[in-house]
Amino acid sequence: MTENAVTARWRAGGVAIGGWCATGQPFVAELIARQGFDFVLLDTQHGLYSPDALLHCLVAVESKGPAPLVRVASGDPVEIGQVLDAGAHGVVVPMIETAADAERAVGACRYHPDGVRSFGPLRASLRLGRDPGALAGGVVCLVMVETARGVDHIDEIAAVPGVDGVFVGPADLAISYGLPPSMTPVPGVHADALAQIRSAGKRAGVAVGIPCADAAAARDRVAEGYTLVTLGSDAQWITESARTQLQALREGRPSPSQPDGL
Repeated sequence: MTENAVTARWRAGGVAIGGWCATGQPFVAELIARQGFDFVLLDTQHGLYSPDALLHCLVAVESKGPAPLVRVASGDPVEIGQVLDAGAHGVVVPMIETAADAERAVGACRYHPDGVRSFGPLRASLRLGRDPGALAGGVVCLVMVETARGVDHIDEIAAVPGVDGVFVGPADLAISYGLPPSMTPVPGVHADALAQIRSAGKRAGVAVGIPCADAAAARDRVAEGYTLVTLGSDAQWITESARTQLQALREGRPSPSQPDGL
């Protein structure tokens, strides 16, 4: 089987670092893919993607080297199959709360007898060929745990055969415990739940990932044991850069250096 490059990095003891794209703009995805990330996550759950935009973003990211991963909107096997057939190197499946949910996500990524994915790797075949084993081995399946109920079943979820990693949704997780949404650990039940997820992933021998607001937060999460992190997002980076430059101009102070043009 052909191993996914992100999976290979975990198994070598490394940390996979990714960029996050929510705008659904291929040129933006291409710019981010040129910066040296290991993967770029295209967020179709909350992002602004049409089917055409997703295809162009997949092409743009893959052409620059990083693995394009897609956060799908649900665990629907039809949606997951379409994303993988279009050439995604893997999926992040949201709102996984039970082992059965995780099994459904894995099954959507694998062919018979290991799953229910329908054979038709239209664009995926350009990278992996048409052998079902190679196609399955080239896909990373990340299940997203982001509720208190999911934490209650985390050991069973992480142990499901075919789950490559558990991806934490810290904001939704906080909400599920009656807290305001937070990207960083909130002392108490939220931080305890995050630690429980990390421990379960380690016991199961799978990767554990989390989105981070910036590099400082990502360093902290890696120190805690996460093996996949994203830092910021395209919308955040554009907003912060524009705000910083505008404030510097209005306040008459030097602005952070920026490249000339593109």
